[in-house]
Amino acid sequence: MNRRYQEVVKWLLVVVVSALPGFAVGQSAEGRIKISGRVTDFKNQPIEGASVELKNSRFETVAKAVSGKDGRYLLDAEKGNYMALSAVKDYKVRYLEYWAWAIPVERDLEINPRFDRLEVYAINAWQPQGAYPSYQIYFRPMSLTRVIKKITEAGGMDNLRKLPLLDIAPELDVKDVAITIDEQAVKVLRVNKIREAAGPNQDMIGYVIQTDLPENKPAAEYSLITITLTDVETGEMGEGSVFFKHARLN
Repeated sequence: MNRRYQEVVKWLLVVVVSALPGFAVGQSAEGRIKISGRVTDFKNQPIEGASVELKNSRFETVAKAVSGKDGRYLLDAEKGNYMALSAVKDYKVRYLEYWAWAIPVERDLEINPRFDRLEVYAINAWQPQGAYPSYQIYFRPMSLTRVIKKITEAGGMDNLRKLPLLDIAPELDVKDVAITIDEQAVKVLRVNKIREAAGPNQDMIGYVIQTDLPENKPAAEYSLITITLTDVETGEMGEGSVFFKHARLN
């Protein structure tokens, strides 16, 4: 097979594969590491036309896909660690975003976003040293209903930054928070509401929760921690995830 023929075949593969539903913009037809999954609502119904984006450490989109009729998407990326993966459709109109954080793109991954009108943002997790064996998990939730109400009360979006406390989070109790670690449900021990500085003159609301460890010890280097929230006042739900890297102790 001569070089020119090889180039034509490769070009045709790019054209054919890039036309497939869910193919990521700019991805290589030869493929690198795949990230795939199914985008759904909280009734497990597929969401077609959701934008799924992979973000690097500068919060730039490095791969993008659109979910198909069955909710499935496919994108690829170079091997490495990425800040986040987001998924959304009709942002701030019908829904807020799903976020997965600290994405370890080392082998093929399956991430299945679910979203509604509640966003679970900036998730971090750690195990406290010399304390009760548990996870501490931080996140900042945001309710679309509460955002719209706060904009109305403030007299416009520009006035939100003037508020000393931008409180657009749901009031959460233990019963409103569900946590899975590698698809194992764990008990939520404590839910602590905190104020976080959002600027020199403004605070926002975040939460730090404490959970039990899963019964089954993790078999892999990373565990996927998923938070599912319910705002009992508005009926909104939201979900987000973070990949937790287990420490290697000598």
